[in-house]
Amino acid sequence: MIAARIFTGVLAGALLNGCAVDPEVCDDSFAFVVAVAVDAGGSPVSGLVITDSVLRTGERFVVEQFNGFEPVGSYTVFSDNFESKVREAGDAVRVTGTDGSRGFGATFVFGSDGCHIRKISGPDTVRVG
Repeated sequence: MIAARIFTGVLAGALLNGCAVDPEVCDDSFAFVVAVAVDAGGSPVSGLVITDSVLRTGERFVVEQFNGFEPVGSYTVFSDNFESKVREAGDAVRVTGTDGSRGFGATFVFGSDGCHIRKISGPDTVRVG
């Protein structure tokens, strides 16, 4: 009886959080995708502002950076903050990074498992020019 209440509570919590799949998949973790920005010589580039545009909808948004845990030149290019902006099966997203004088642009495909985002395709490293 107690186990059933716990499971029901977990299921209810998962549904309230927007997760419609197995509650074991919907956890409190926060998923994000990182890409490394390098210059022509392969050195990491810092100071970029990352902006995404979902190609299907044209919606644009700035991606908050979670610096401190990743090496210099690593950027969050998509996160669970934007899960509702892409279809579970995936959407093409144009990711740009700029510091005002130089930048990069790359196309990724991001989807979801119903709880967390996932990268379907896209580069791990981008070249800033």
